[in-house]
Amino acid sequence: MAEGVDDSQQVVGREHDAKHAGDSPHMSRVTSRSLARHLAGIFPRMPRDIRERIQERLEETGKSKRAASLDGGLGADAIRDLMRRPDDSPTLETVTKLADGLQTTPAWLAFEAGPKTLGGQRGSSLVNANRSFTLAKVDGPVAAGMFLAKPAFDDDLGEVISAPRDPEYPFARQIAYRVEGDSMDRAQPRPIRHGDFIICAAWEDLDLEERDGQIVVVQQTLASEQLRERSVKALKLYNDRREFIPMSSNPEHRSIVVPRNYAPEDGREVKIIALVRYVFDNQPIR
Repeated sequence: MAEGVDDSQQVVGREHDAKHAGDSPHMSRVTSRSLARHLAGIFPRMPRDIRERIQERLEETGKSKRAASLDGGLGADAIRDLMRRPDDSPTLETVTKLADGLQTTPAWLAFEAGPKTLGGQRGSSLVNANRSFTLAKVDGPVAAGMFLAKPAFDDDLGEVISAPRDPEYPFARQIAYRVEGDSMDRAQPRPIRHGDFIICAAWEDLDLEERDGQIVVVQQTLASEQLRERSVKALKLYNDRREFIPMSSNPEHRSIVVPRNYAPEDGREVKIIALVRYVFDNQPIR
């Protein structure tokens, strides 16, 4: 979890038997005394663990653990890590964020008290705009013709940008890339220019067949994956080959041609890693 638990934090979870009281110096599975006094007579004692309620909301919303974590403003592995560590309990701040990502109320998630959801209650007129957006990890640049050596492959700098949720592929991971160069400056229906961000759905999460006209991020590796290029291309299918085509005003850009019976012996590999879904212009208005 991105947020740790220490003696000063309030945490939620099951109550220990009296014989275990004081065994854990960080109060990993009990509510703080001040919180218990404050909530006395308000929330009933719950037999279920918070992880069961998290799982219930994941199933009801159809979200993955990763998506719900990011939607709540937490790290991508927050829920996964919580599920894997049954002796840890989230802080109240984390519960509030998890509740937002799981589209429930903090009281229900922490104690199964109060309403599970607020949407559809009479008189409810406010909509959380953040519910229409999520966070996408920026996985480095895409640039035609730019091969990087293996030590430069690690693009995980912790950079994320806000991205609209994808209603067509809600279960796919969303990945962002910074566009470098002009290999797609004549793309349709919208040019993809140098400096733009593209928001993509991870190809391995999609149950899709390749189709003509798809705009994709394609990765080439050479020399037994010691060199890597990622670029944006339009896919064109033929009986005997696939072509990843630039849509550019610059005639220097070339297509990547992959024969259907492609069996490289030189370590070269070509594969689709993402389907482009949105393009954002990063140019500020002055």
